[in-house]
Amino acid sequence: MKIRYLVWICLLFYSSILNAKDLQNISVQLLWKHQFEFAGFYMAKYKGFYKDVGLKVQLKEYKRGIDITKDVEKGKSTFGVAYPKIVLDRSNGAKVVLLNAIFQSSPHILVTLKSSGINQIKDFKNKKIMIDKDAIKTAPLLSMLYSKNIKLSDMKRIDPHFHIEDLVEGKTDISSAYMSNELYKLDDLGIKYNIFDPKEYGFDFYNDILFTSEKFTKNHPVVVDNFQKATIKGWNYAFSHIDETIKVIEKNIIHNINQKEYYYMKQTH
Repeated sequence: MKIRYLVWICLLFYSSILNAKDLQNISVQLLWKHQFEFAGFYMAKYKGFYKDVGLKVQLKEYKRGIDITKDVEKGKSTFGVAYPKIVLDRSNGAKVVLLNAIFQSSPHILVTLKSSGINQIKDFKNKKIMIDKDAIKTAPLLSMLYSKNIKLSDMKRIDPHFHIEDLVEGKTDISSAYMSNELYKLDDLGIKYNIFDPKEYGFDFYNDILFTSEKFTKNHPVVVDNFQKATIKGWNYAFSHIDETIKVIEKNIIHNINQKEYYYMKQTH
């Protein structure tokens, strides 16, 4: 009886090893640091939705200087999450396929401090703006600026340091932000601020666009389809189980995050 039990345990062990080997390794290059913005991906991985379709997924945090479009084109990452600029990249010849717009309405905004005196877009001229080089080229932000006759060359762009404190400390005059994230931190600090939201100027678009390369789509159509379905399942689960998702992300991904971001993301997803 003991021998039979031992054999059964061994079979389960070797079966799990074989199953692990059968999983296909893929990667996703995120467009920012780990945060609630990518909750659906985290939950798809944590709940085993990717594993269920034979995928082992690495979620890669953004690092300054990465060109997500080129990385995916060259196969350094299997999938990417991009700003709306990916649409322009595609129209300019990038060999990529756009799969899903994760956010139906962009939470991306520009922020200044009330104390700075920068209260209108026309005040942006000759000011420092902290924003990623791809983000500044997205259609909603550009359209908002151009509608008030402000060009990119009118400002000095600074690479982001991923901390809204840079705005508070005067390292920049204007900062890009997500409506759901950095504003909470400013509220928590009791700091008054101005919001410049493209939607309020009549310019809205998708954000966090999931894409892959034409080559990978052609060679692995089933993987692409399975990854899409598992990812959407992850997002649906995240918003149906918000409290659980918060705990999972705080424990396994990042710390000191609040629920406020989730409730906003639910509106834009």
